[in-house]
Amino acid sequence: MSTPKAPETVETPSIDARLVRKLADILKDTGLSEIEVEHAGLKIRVARELTVAPTAYVQAAPAAAAAPLAAPAPVAA
Repeated sequence: MSTPKAPETVETPSIDARLVRKLADILKDTGLSEIEVEHAGLKIRVARELTVAPTAYVQAAPAAAAAPLAAPAPVAA
């Protein structure tokens, strides 16, 4: 019988909060909606939420009523 092996641990790189703040400042200053940086196997994506104005629906105006017809001319007898 073989002995169970210990699970391999994967080292998670630490995230530099200063870098994230700097990326957020770049977003704000440039008006970009997102930015992504990859360095040494670490990928950081910073995105800001965009607010979208709701679509305004305009109802069409009702059709104009037809003009009344003129009365017929009297007939001479």
